[in-house]
Amino acid sequence: MVTIAEVAKEAGVSVATVSRVINKNGPISPKSLEKVNAAIEALNYQPNVWGRRLRRKESRMLLIFVPNIGNPYYASIVSGIEDTARNADYGTMLCITNQEKIREREFTELLYNGQADGAVFLYSDKNSKEIRKLSSEVPVVQCCEFSRDSRDGHVSIDNFKAAKEAAEYLISLGHERIGFVGSDNQFISSEYRQKGFEAGLAQAGIVPDERYFAYGDRDYSFESGIHAGKELLSLQEKERPTAVFCVSDVLALGVIRAAGNMGLRVPEDISVIGFDDVEYATMFDPMLTTISQPRYSLGKASVEMLLSQIETGETGEAVYLEHRLILRDSTVKNRKE
Repeated sequence: MVTIAEVAKEAGVSVATVSRVINKNGPISPKSLEKVNAAIEALNYQPNVWGRRLRRKESRMLLIFVPNIGNPYYASIVSGIEDTARNADYGTMLCITNQEKIREREFTELLYNGQADGAVFLYSDKNSKEIRKLSSEVPVVQCCEFSRDSRDGHVSIDNFKAAKEAAEYLISLGHERIGFVGSDNQFISSEYRQKGFEAGLAQAGIVPDERYFAYGDRDYSFESGIHAGKELLSLQEKERPTAVFCVSDVLALGVIRAAGNMGLRVPEDISVIGFDDVEYATMFDPMLTTISQPRYSLGKASVEMLLSQIETGETGEAVYLEHRLILRDSTVKNRKE
């Protein structure tokens, strides 16, 4: 079945232009109209009349794709999405996929058959081709994560810069043996946070030590943080890290638990920095030093971009919101040995 994206490619115009021709609304130049009609005839494109009718009626429903609900990071983002959608008289549906392709397809069918007007994705593999195909056919905005070569609108923070600042802060406290806890996933944020961390070390003339790199699971689970922390802190006292940077708060809290299980004190024996500033960051003792993301604002900006795309047919640009380094109790100056 020929798609609208294939018609656009054949005609050498945007998907939005083809949509305007098919639906007979919005400005269109005679030259573009001729190109699109020729492509439709050449490819024998048959518009989905039922889907068009449903879309014209508008479902007033937006989908929110999340990989899981176990990570508290997503809560404030979803709140920002839902509040902004409700203020615009749209409903929302939470699509929990566990990153399973079958479940993703089941939910995306709601977009194709007109039961939803658009979607916000809170995850996307950095090399995903599926998300590019989907966004060429229906309104989609990627929030926090995005595919590497995506030309579609997405909302995020500068993960590289944020991680570099975290590394620089630990170095300013006199730490040189600094561990890193990443995540075994395909998110672009994980890649950029590791690269930013390594850039901070390089700037200070510190050569990364492969013994100081450990990885939690793809969902940043607390248990995998404990495992990664144990791996780093099992080195001999004169060799183990004096500080650890983690790509998520949940992983960082796992490292703190691992330190306690091994008889080490945070921050006296080891400083720990997290990332995200979830609510749990201030519920534990010590309270966690972390990179704070404006999570509610990320959700709000994503819906605003999506609603604009639904209204105009044009995709948005990449938007980067500001982050902050929040200093709390889990970091301290290194004791010189």
